[in-house]
Formats: sequence, C-alpha cells, structure tokens
Amino acid sequence: MTTRPSCRDIELLTLAGEDRELAAGERSLVEEHRRDCGRCRAFAADRLAIRAETAALRWPEPPDALVRKTRRLLLESAPDARPATLPAWVLVAMALVAVATGLWLAVSLAGVTPDMTLADLPVAGLAAVLIIIQNALTLLFAPVVLRTVRARRGASESA
Repeated sequence: MTTRPSCRDIELLTLAGEDRELAAGERSLVEEHRRDCGRCRAFAADRLAIRAETAALRWPEPPDALVRKTRRLLLESAPDARPATLPAWVLVAMALVAVATGLWLAVSLAGVTPDMTLADLPVAGLAAVLIIIQNALTLLFAPVVLRTVRARRGASESA
C-alpha cells in the first residue's frame, strides 16, 4: 500500500514544475492530489498569479547619468583595462636567451645531413632536436594552457 503524499510534497513538486517538466508519474500524483485538496489548488493558483504578475512588471529605466557613470567606473576598474607590460630587462633577457639558443642549435646541427638518422646524431644534436620538439609542443599547447589559467583566475576572482 502506498502512502498519500503530503501537501508539502505537492507544493515542492509544484515549485519544481515551474523550473522543469515533471515526469508523468509526478504530474499525475500532483493532479490527483489537487482534485481532493483545496489548499493545494489554491497554492497552485497563487503561484500562477505570482508568476503572471512578475512577468508583467516593467522595471523603471535608470537615469542616463547613472548609466554613464556606472559604465565609466566598470571600464576603469576592469582588470584588463590596461595591458600588462613586461619590464624592459625581462624582454632583453628573453631576446638574449632566444639568440643564444638559436646559435647553439646552429652549431649543434651544423654537421647534420639529410641521410642521418636520430641514432647517428651526436648528443648535442639530439639535445637540439629535443629542444625543437619541446618548443613546437609549447607553441601548440600554449593557447590551451593560457585559456585554462585565465578561466581559473576568473572563477577564483568571482568567488
């Protein structure tokens, strides 16, 4: 034998039915209960009236001065309002490392011919190939990593 649902259960199902489609069993349970319960019929009618009234509400337009001031303040306080700049010494150091790496790669791979295999390469040549592969993978995955870091940073700042 099944127990009859309480009015509270029916109220919860009525509220859930406003956000999602009720399953067939839930819908029939609610309808059957409402046929016998005037309180739950009144609750459903009240919810319907509340939703109709709130849908018909017209929110007042804010004054233009307030809209302009709010937009200005939002633009000024945006974290990316000013692009982040690197100090000059960091840029110089990066350029020096890039030039030194390029020179080292050129010297390490100078004796490589098209008919050589990886097994024939000297250790310095293998290291150069490894660095080239590492840089290619870094360039391939950098956008994904940056997007993930920015999304996590944005989620932590909004929390």
